Amino acid sequence: MEETYERLPEEVKINGLKIAGLTAKLVKRTENKAIYYRWDNVYEVFRITKADETKIFETVYPKMEKYPSSDDFGKTAWNYRDKRLAMEAFDRIPDEAVYIPSRTGGDTSDDL
Repeated sequence: MEETYERLPEEVKINGLKIAGLTAKLVKRTENKAIYYRWDNVYEVFRITKADETKIFETVYPKMEKYPSSDDFGKTAWNYRDKRLAMEAFDRIPDEAVYIPSRTGGDTSDDL
């Protein structure tokens, strides 16, 4: 039985690129790979990362799909300015998710 992860939204806000208000909209996806189009004319093609439930400090984050971070580009994510090249890349990459195992972090009294 396939495990259920909270799916990526149809539109995501992208942080960390120093472009205020940058968003990306879903163009195409399968269960394990996707293409999003950013309004600055960039297509992002990637294998979807699936993260298990994680506890950081006292906050528990559910199983969820994650948008690629800057560290993922060149490994499991790529960007293109040409839609045709993005679609070709989408067709070439494996339809296999990237999994992040469950982890915990943060200050707890057990760590002292």
